[in-house]
Amino acid sequence: MDHIIHPIPPVFDERSRVLVLGSMPSPASRKLGFNYGHPQNRFWRVMARLADEPVPSTNDRKRDFCLRHHIALWDVLASCEIKGASDASIKNALPNDLASIVSAAPIEAVFCTGAKAFELYNKLGCKEACGIDAIKLPSTSPANAACSLDKLTNAYAQIFTHTHEFEPPVLDVEQVVALEHAVADGGTPLSELMDRAGAAVAHRVQQVWNEIIAGTYEKELLPLDAESGEPCVTVLCGNGNNGGDGWVAAELLAAAGIPVCVATTKAPEEISAQPAHDAAVRAQIALEVSSNAQILLDTDGSGVRSVIDRTLIVVDAMFGCGLRGGLSREPYISWVFLANRLCGHHTTIAVDVPSGVSAQDGYGFLQSTPRILADETITMMVPKPGLSARECGKVRVAPLAYIEPLLI
Repeated sequence: MDHIIHPIPPVFDERSRVLVLGSMPSPASRKLGFNYGHPQNRFWRVMARLADEPVPSTNDRKRDFCLRHHIALWDVLASCEIKGASDASIKNALPNDLASIVSAAPIEAVFCTGAKAFELYNKLGCKEACGIDAIKLPSTSPANAACSLDKLTNAYAQIFTHTHEFEPPVLDVEQVVALEHAVADGGTPLSELMDRAGAAVAHRVQQVWNEIIAGTYEKELLPLDAESGEPCVTVLCGNGNNGGDGWVAAELLAAAGIPVCVATTKAPEEISAQPAHDAAVRAQIALEVSSNAQILLDTDGSGVRSVIDRTLIVVDAMFGCGLRGGLSREPYISWVFLANRLCGHHTTIAVDVPSGVSAQDGYGFLQSTPRILADETITMMVPKPGLSARECGKVRVAPLAYIEPLLI
């Protein structure tokens, strides 16, 4: 038995609506410095599944996830004697000051993640201190292997009926740039925002890929030529930060076992924009050793032409909100033509805004200049005025950061 004093501070702010409580952090969580840190614990997988987001992979992303969804996260116990991670062994338990959270935030529901946390919440006076009856949820611990991921997801869905999700306003492009810098000034650098953007794109692409393979995707696609080769995702990367998002997404897709081809006009080491340069160099290292990946250095469109016939999903990561004057040079014109010409055989997902479409007013910069016709657009952090354009298709907002305090 070890005497453990709770080492992890609570996550909450004045907007938190739900308090989620475990019993005491496991040794793995204490080492990581954040709740539910055991690699086999399913808590973060369940929460991400319910929010339809990538699973948060770092402590900062987990904290951000909770705050964005107005979830306060802590544990019932301040200290106890415990053997390893065994809740059944807990003795001499003392409670945390949960009332300090309830008094500082409009908490309307308390959930305990497991029978022991629920028992201790009621036994140690937490119910009286908080003035709220707790709801018992099944444990997400690997020890509760009898409870499937689907059952856990159904049970935890109750949490999101209390979270009062924030709907970001439509912002002009200049306001979006200012918001990105404000987020960076708050401690989330642009490189981290790029990693999160790429993860959001990969998350949606993987969903669409699985739906296409299963035959359940909402868009009916014409069959690929069986002789064209193994089906793949083709990521069209520009040389700016929109392209950096594409490199991050490609790296994650290959790691997930999805065949991916990355088209670029420059070798990663020649890309000058930051943080796109670093993202591309890092992705190149991973992609070159992957059996699922191919990098196409394409300056005239021939590289994309060689794979378009076997492409199930095109990811348009050429140009984002910063594009001025439209698409006017090769190979981008050819890439757009190839993506649009064979759109019946694949689906196209644009990153932030379809290349060639103005995020500000929704028009092509010139009627004669080419622009991607996207089935879906994954735009970052907030909607933009131009996303009502028909070229954008269905628009999904990837939240990326906790921006609510910056906008209210």
